Amino acid sequence: MDKKRLAVFGVMLIAVIIGLALLLPKMDKKFPTQSGKPIVAVSTFPLYEASRAVAGETLEIRPIVPFGSDAHMFSPNPVQIAEISGAALFLYNGAGFETWAQSLKNTLPQTTKVIDMSAHVTLLKDKDHGGYDPHYWLNIDNMIKMTQTIEHEFSALFPNNARIYHQNALLYVAKLQNLKSDYQAGLQECKNRTLISNHNAFGYLAYANRLQNVSVIGLSSDEQPSANTIAQVATLIKNHGIKTIFFEELVNDNISQTLAKETGATAQSLQPLENISENELKSHQTYESIMRSNLAKLTQAMECR
Repeated sequence: MDKKRLAVFGVMLIAVIIGLALLLPKMDKKFPTQSGKPIVAVSTFPLYEASRAVAGETLEIRPIVPFGSDAHMFSPNPVQIAEISGAALFLYNGAGFETWAQSLKNTLPQTTKVIDMSAHVTLLKDKDHGGYDPHYWLNIDNMIKMTQTIEHEFSALFPNNARIYHQNALLYVAKLQNLKSDYQAGLQECKNRTLISNHNAFGYLAYANRLQNVSVIGLSSDEQPSANTIAQVATLIKNHGIKTIFFEELVNDNISQTLAKETGATAQSLQPLENISENELKSHQTYESIMRSNLAKLTQAMECR
């Protein structure tokens, strides 16, 4: 989110908070639903996935960013802010990913506990722009740390269900550990170890699997690359005989398609799991299944054996 959009959001947020101050006293502080379950509000899809895995049937996990949308470009509307304010717990990604959450968290009622998940994982520095790369869930070790943090927070808020959360977390972490082992085996011996993408969303995936990460634009999906940057990446693709250029799902793929035409490579989607599409949701895709799909694409593109 650029400074202009952030300023506009700040003005809108003040107006929304004034409205909520009038509205919230009439609302149950748990923002009840037909199920009667306590609500946990989450921002990104990995938080939604891990929270559902740990909670089982005990909580209602509400995604704030709509499925199918670009999470980088999202700003909450008044209804979504009210949902967060009525939740028992609000989990957000942090590390600069949701600038709107940074503005919102200090205005939430004391009945809503707020957790910045980036404080509980291992972060990578953003070499080009300073700060940290917020796409940390693509390192499976971080996804495990997120799951363990969620178990701890759920157990603290709802101690009667602590045993359920512990057992569910153990089962989910075991799946993640198997997934990590398959990545290590699948990407151990590859002819090419350079991951070319339109948007710098795959740094943690590359770091965890000893791949070189090269992207045309930086951490924000709305950046515009210079002609010089595009030319440099095109030269790299040609010189190293790279056959596949990846583009992020839910984000415009014009850059990757242009590079593909210039270099003779193929443009193919790779899911960074910031969010999932409506079709992925309807077909019951998960973090694990999508990461396995990513692995299959990577092993083919990099000619691994």
